[in-house]
Amino acid sequence: MPKNIKKILLIIAASVSILLIALAVFLKLYITPDRVKAFLIPEIEKNLNRKIALGDLRISMFQGIKVRDFAIKEADEKTDFIKCKDFILKYELIPLLSKKLAITELILLSPEINVSRNIDGKYNFEGIGQKPKPEGMKKEIPAGQSRGLPVSLLIEKIIIKDARFSLADSKGELPEMKGAIDIDMGIKSADSSSLLSQGSVALNIEDIALSKSNKHLKNITADLAYEVMFNILSSDINISRADLKVQGIPVSLAGKILNLKTSPEIDIRAAIPTTKLNDLHESLAPFIEIKGLTISGSLTAELNVKGKTREPQSLQIDGLAALKDIGQKYNNINAGLDGTLKFRKQSVDVDFRNTVGENSVDLKGSINNYFKRPEVNLNLYSKQLVLDELIPAGSKSKVISEQGKPILTSPPQEAKPLDLKLSAQGEVRIDSAVYKGITMSNFYAGYILKNNIFEVPKLTATAGKGTLNLNGMADLSKTGYSYSGTVIVDSVHAEELVNSFVPKAKDTVFGVMSANLKMTGAGTTPDVIKKNITAEGDFNVKDGKITDNKISQNLASFLGIDELRTILLKQARGTVKIRNSVAKLDSIFSSDDISMNPAGDIGLDETLNLAFDLRLSPRLSKKAMGSGVVQYIRDDEGWGVIPLKVSGTFSNPSYGVDVAKAGKSIIKKKLLDTLFNKKKDGDQTQDKSPAQDILRGLFK
Repeated sequence: MPKNIKKILLIIAASVSILLIALAVFLKLYITPDRVKAFLIPEIEKNLNRKIALGDLRISMFQGIKVRDFAIKEADEKTDFIKCKDFILKYELIPLLSKKLAITELILLSPEINVSRNIDGKYNFEGIGQKPKPEGMKKEIPAGQSRGLPVSLLIEKIIIKDARFSLADSKGELPEMKGAIDIDMGIKSADSSSLLSQGSVALNIEDIALSKSNKHLKNITADLAYEVMFNILSSDINISRADLKVQGIPVSLAGKILNLKTSPEIDIRAAIPTTKLNDLHESLAPFIEIKGLTISGSLTAELNVKGKTREPQSLQIDGLAALKDIGQKYNNINAGLDGTLKFRKQSVDVDFRNTVGENSVDLKGSINNYFKRPEVNLNLYSKQLVLDELIPAGSKSKVISEQGKPILTSPPQEAKPLDLKLSAQGEVRIDSAVYKGITMSNFYAGYILKNNIFEVPKLTATAGKGTLNLNGMADLSKTGYSYSGTVIVDSVHAEELVNSFVPKAKDTVFGVMSANLKMTGAGTTPDVIKKNITAEGDFNVKDGKITDNKISQNLASFLGIDELRTILLKQARGTVKIRNSVAKLDSIFSSDDISMNPAGDIGLDETLNLAFDLRLSPRLSKKAMGSGVVQYIRDDEGWGVIPLKVSGTFSNPSYGVDVAKAGKSIIKKKLLDTLFNKKKDGDQTQDKSPAQDILRGLFK
C-alpha cells in the first residue's frame, strides 16, 4: 500500500477517535444524571399518569445506562406499584449508525410488582397511561395493523433475576398469592415485522391463599424452555418448541397461535411423555389432598388442539391418552386401571378396565360435544362383582368433645338442585353379583340422564329362583329432588332381603315373597323422605316363618303359648298404602294352627297401631290365657278367636285384648246359645225354624 494512502487512513482514524473522545467528553460534561432526570421524570410521569422515582443514574456512551432504585408509584403517590433495585442496559454504539439497535445485555435485578384489587373491584394498574386525548390527536393504529420495527433489533441477553410479584384482593374473590420468577432470554428481529425469541423462565408461586377454604398452597413450580417467533403486524406466534415442567411433570408444546390481539386461534401439538402417576399425584397434592391414597403406573398422551380460545365450543382435539398399570391404594382398597382415551375432533372414545380386589369392570363408550353440551354414552360390564368389597359397611358415630360430651352437629341439609349441562345414557350388565348375602345374576339396568332428570327405564335381575324388576326416575333440578318408581318382586326369598337390608331382624323372617309397589316421593334427608313418600302395593308370602323376634316372642308371652315363638305361615297376603309418614296395612296370615288379619297403621318411625282377630286351632285354644276368653268365643269348627290390639314399636310391640270387641262377641255367643237352646257337647240341637235363621242372621 502506498505511503500516502496509509497516511490518509491514519488521519481518518485519528480524526474519528478524536471525535469520539470529544463526544464522550461532551456527554460526560453536558448530559449529566441530574439533567437527564430533569428531562426524563416529567416525560415518563406524563405518559404513565403516575409518579416515578429514580435513584442513582449513570450514562456511558460506550458502556450503556445503569439506573438504581427505579419505582412507579400507586395512585396515592406513596406506595410502590413496580420497583427495581438495578436496571442495566448495555448496547453497541456503532450499529446505531445503520439503524441497528444491538443490546448486549438488559438486566433487571430484584424487580417487584404488586397487583391489588380494591373493594370496588378496580385494579391498581387500571389508571396507568390513561389520560384525556386532545382533539386532533392522531388516532391509534387499529389492532392488527401495527407498524413494523423502525430499526433492526437485537437483544443478546435479557436477564430478570429474583423478580417478585404479589396479588391481593380486598373483595375476597381471587386467591391471594406471592412468588418469584427468573428469566433468561434473547430477542432479535428476523425482519422488519418479526421477532425471534428463545430462552428460559423459572416460576415459583410460593403461596396461594384460597379465600373460600382458608387453605394455603405452597411452592408450586413451573419451568419453561422455549423458542418462538412473533409477528408484530399479524400478532401471530409460531412456537418452534416449548418444553414445560409443572411441578416436575413434563409437557412439550409446538404449533401456532394466530391473531393473538383480536381473536386468538390455536393449532397446538401437546405431548406428555411416559410419566409416573406417583409424580403426578404428588404434584396435585397441594390442590387435591386425599389422605391414605397412593398411586402407581404411568400416563402417556399426544394431543393436537385446534380452535378459537374465546369460543371453546369450536375447539377440536385429536390424539390419544393412555393409562398403563395404574395402581390405586386407598385405606384397605386396592384398585387397578388400564385403558385409553381416544380423542376425535369433539368426541372421545373411552375404553377402560378397572379392578378392585376380585372385581373387574369394563367401561366403554364415548363422550361427544364435550366443549359444548356433553353427550355421554357409557356402558359398564362385569363378569362378577362382590359388592361388599366395593361398598364397605358404614357406621354411625357420635362426635365427642375433649370433655367426653357429644358435640351437637347441624342437621343434614337437603340436596341442592343440579343444573347439569350434559346428557347421558347407557347400560349396566353384570353376570353375577353378591351383596350382603344376596346373589343376583343376569343383572341389567339401562339409564338416561336428560334435562337434569335421571331415569332407569328398566332394571332386571335374577335372585335365586326369583326375579327383581324396577323402573324409576328422579328430577335432580329441584331442591331435595323428587322421584317415582315401580318395584316388582317375584318369588324372592324374604330372608335374603331381610338379612341384607334389616340386619336387626336377621334370621327371623323366612318365606318366598312376591310384591308389587308403586311409590313417589321427594327429599334426601330421612325426615323429609318420611314426610313426602307415598306408596301403595300388595304382597304375598308362601311357606313363611316368623321366629325369634319381638313380634312373635311378645305374642307368645302375652298368650302364654310357647309354640307362638315360631309362627309358621302357609300364606300371607295383603295391601299397603303409605301416606303422611304412615303405612296402612290390610292383610291375612294363615297356617295350620293360627290365622290373623292384621290391619291398621304402621308409622315410618316404627310405631304400631294394629288390630286383628287371632284365630287359634282347638289345640292352641285350650292354652290361650287359661281359656278365659277363648271358651266363650269359638267358631263352628272349634277355633278360638281373640280380638287383639298391638301398640308400641317393632322393636318392642305391646299386645292387649280388644275388650269392647271381645265383650260384644261373648254377649252375642251367649244370646245365640240361649235363643237356640244349644246343649253341651254331645247333645243334639233343636231343628232350626225360619225365625231362628232370621235371629241368627242379625248377630252375624
